[in-house]
Amino acid sequence: MYTSDYHVHSYNSRTSLTNGHIHCMDGITGNGIPYSSSHVHYYCGVTTFDDGHVHYYRGATGPEIYLPGGGHTHAYSGCTTHDFAHAHAYSGQTSNADFPHLFNKAYK
Repeated sequence: MYTSDYHVHSYNSRTSLTNGHIHCMDGITGNGIPYSSSHVHYYCGVTTFDDGHVHYYRGATGPEIYLPGGGHTHAYSGCTTHDFAHAHAYSGQTSNADFPHLFNKAYK
């Protein structure tokens, strides 16, 4: 059973290419929330301003994915709000809560 240790994860990713442009999104999740024998994190935010507009997004990560070197990460995916006649899909993996410098793509 998951017991909260008040940890968060960072995330950053790019959206899908739609209407000839992408947006970047980055932020910090909320604290862990018990989910079955695991936990998830909520996240929300605003994309970067590209092609004259932004999109909003929110969701919950999947359960933790344990890593061989220690710690864990979470997968996330979703779709931005529908603005200016389009939306963008996104997906990614959060940072490792124990080693936060791992999995940060920094918009590569």
